Amino acid sequence: MNPDRPSADDLAAAMHGSAETLAVLGPIARSSVVDAVADRLRGEILAGRLPAGSRLPSERELSLALGVNRLTLRAALGRLEALGLVATRHGAGTVVTAWRERTGLDSLAAIIGSLAPHEPAWFELCVSMLELRRILATEAVALAAERHTPEQLEAIIAFANEQKTRVHDAVAYARGEFALERLIIRATGNLALELVLNTFARFPDDQPDIVAALYDQREHAGLFYDLMIDLIRSRDPERARDHMRRTFEMIDADWMARHRPPGAPLPITRPPEASAAPPRKTHATRAAKKTKTTPTTKKRGKR
Repeated sequence: MNPDRPSADDLAAAMHGSAETLAVLGPIARSSVVDAVADRLRGEILAGRLPAGSRLPSERELSLALGVNRLTLRAALGRLEALGLVATRHGAGTVVTAWRERTGLDSLAAIIGSLAPHEPAWFELCVSMLELRRILATEAVALAAERHTPEQLEAIIAFANEQKTRVHDAVAYARGEFALERLIIRATGNLALELVLNTFARFPDDQPDIVAALYDQREHAGLFYDLMIDLIRSRDPERARDHMRRTFEMIDADWMARHRPPGAPLPITRPPEASAAPPRKTHATRAAKKTKTTPTTKKRGKR
């Protein structure tokens, strides 16, 4: 063995140290001309003023209109292409893509991160992400209630108790939140759910500002975890599904009330009377419905 050659353990430790260094450094402020051009074009696309299928002006025309050189413009367009918002086609120039049909969940964080919190589009995309979280987490808890093993439940309880100590740091709390969700999803045995989770699990490191906004109230986390564990322990998937959905609806409604910028449309919600679960039909109610008579039937009976 070559003593000068680093071992696998040394390489792993070096990589771990590099990752910690990068995490400490964090992102620099976006202040370049390329950022400004990319943000301007991105805003026009997301707002619909540059619709899908439309061709952007030539590089010469666009650089003159924006007051930048072509190298800056090309760099900005390259960023938009990486987000899946535009595509360069031979003979057709740069075209706005049908990005809602082409991009995947991996682009969601980057698109939200390129927006400012005061922009309506930022709020709308965050609401979409919260609704997706509600669907995934609700179903994951319901399936975990049905399928978990005693060992998996013990692991979830232990980590949830540990997670309660992270409420004072939004990024650390978010990392723990995704780790806890992974334990719950593994209790479902559903690999597809875990792969979807991987998309969001990168948020704390890639988009700390978004994480800080999404997890801006954490003081009642303990009560939420206690409820979730009780639902998993119950082995009643329907009860778990119902309670988780209602809890997330209240949490998300509070978040939207705090962060909705002026001019942003209100999210579509269910009417208040529809929020209550319909009463379950029992054999007694079905029988009562069948035997219920009307004035007309009473008269016919007399005849």
